[in-house]
Amino acid sequence: MRLNYNLLKPLSFLLETQSINDTATQLKTSSSAVSRTLKTLRHIFEDELLTRKNGKMELTTKAIALREKVSRIIEEIESLTENESFNPLMLTSNITIAMNASIAQWFAPLLIDHLAKNAPGIKLTIEDWSDATPQHICEHRVDYGIHYFPLNLSKNLVQKCGELDHFVVVCRTQHPLATQNIKLDHFRQFPLAVHVMKYWNEGQDHLSRYLKKLGVETNVALRTTHLSVLLKALENNDYLFPCSINLAKTLDTKFTYISSDSLSFAPLQQRNFGFLYDKTRSNDELIHWFHGEISELMRNQVRNH
Repeated sequence: MRLNYNLLKPLSFLLETQSINDTATQLKTSSSAVSRTLKTLRHIFEDELLTRKNGKMELTTKAIALREKVSRIIEEIESLTENESFNPLMLTSNITIAMNASIAQWFAPLLIDHLAKNAPGIKLTIEDWSDATPQHICEHRVDYGIHYFPLNLSKNLVQKCGELDHFVVVCRTQHPLATQNIKLDHFRQFPLAVHVMKYWNEGQDHLSRYLKKLGVETNVALRTTHLSVLLKALENNDYLFPCSINLAKTLDTKFTYISSDSLSFAPLQQRNFGFLYDKTRSNDELIHWFHGEISELMRNQVRNH
């Protein structure tokens, strides 16, 4: 059975929201209609796509692989209706963007350089992601957000799924593990340094939570929202710092990063980026252009790594 192009939009929303009800809301239709559409999509792809686990819907492995492809297809289709008179070189807008601090460390410089060349009149403000950020996006005090996907936020916010980020462990170059393939036992031997970020790991960090399920108790020696403080501590101590490979590659030669080929760590080693803006701005020409630029810039960066 071939895919009807009319099913692309429902498929995109289902993969992004992982929710029949949320998809129905965005499509302005009934949940029963979306359920019927999901049944059709399951037949077409010969896969469940969405399954219920521990009381919530989760994507299957095939659905995760589809998500990025479908998102790109939708972006390409939507770009067909872009106003040809829209000229980024003539923009003089003020744009405020909020980013997860870890992402901002490596992505903000790329974005600044990109806009300086392609939309030099834009006045850009970049701020940390805070508790107030989702509400500020709804109020248009913040135009756009970048974090990891998905976040449990208001349905008034559009969340777009981006490329996959890959996670590694950073340590100082003199660390005993600097040239090794990391194993479970290493997390018993060496303490963690955790970069704390809003809406990401404010409680227990993801690595410690996951390792606890495997029977490994970690020693978190340092938790801080300040990356500069963490890196200074990392220079002088045998801490292990879990972070994005994109961040790890921007650090100087005092540091190195290690990874693992063990399947035990597979669930922790990848996470999609997420792009957010207010639903009322879905047809906003500036937001549509800005989202396209950020998506493409991040896609190129991730693939080059």
